[in-house]
Amino acid sequence: MHTLDAAMEVPYFRKTLLVEDQGLTRQAMKTLLVQCDPRLEIDEARDFDSATALLAARQYDLMFLDYQLGAGNSGLDVLRWIAEHEIPVQVVMLSGQDDRDTVMECIRAGASGFISKASEDGDATFRAALNTILAGQIYLPNSALGKGGFSPQAPKRSTFGGVALSPRLTETLGYICQGLSNKAIARKMGVSDNTIKEYSGDLLEKFGVRRRTELIVEMARRGLVIPRN
Repeated sequence: MHTLDAAMEVPYFRKTLLVEDQGLTRQAMKTLLVQCDPRLEIDEARDFDSATALLAARQYDLMFLDYQLGAGNSGLDVLRWIAEHEIPVQVVMLSGQDDRDTVMECIRAGASGFISKASEDGDATFRAALNTILAGQIYLPNSALGKGGFSPQAPKRSTFGGVALSPRLTETLGYICQGLSNKAIARKMGVSDNTIKEYSGDLLEKFGVRRRTELIVEMARRGLVIPRN
């Protein structure tokens, strides 16, 4: 059984929402999550209505969200609802489609991670992805990362891969990874929208990227831990 490092006293995530319309798949994933970290508090939802009801009633640190939910709604609809209600939660998408266009569509909508259900390695890849995410890092399939792909490594908790960040930039980065808009981040931090635009621009420049989506991809490629707010 693969578990997080026993020396990790405080879990990065505690409250988790698992949204999957197939009952057997949902239970199998819940079992894997518990094996990876028994300390997780896991709620379950099977569709858009049950997911949004739980999100409105309780604050979650992490959500695993199926791309295809059936019943006329998709995981993208849930992401749009989260954005509309400015809910800070790190969302990891689950899908059998793992082409770059699909992955980037999810990131643009607010996701900060993506696990493919179509991996040929099956359970081993899923466990590696879960352990990476539960350590506070961003996991994306190689289709999104491009040349070189991703190799799990020890989390880089303080240096941001050599990128120096002020406390305010660090806080902004954490909220960006939760999918919040500039306006929502400004309200969270008690500053103007223009200030957050400046912070976001500084982050893009420091990481050598042009867009938020590319920032998420770059953090995954470098194996960086998401700042906690």
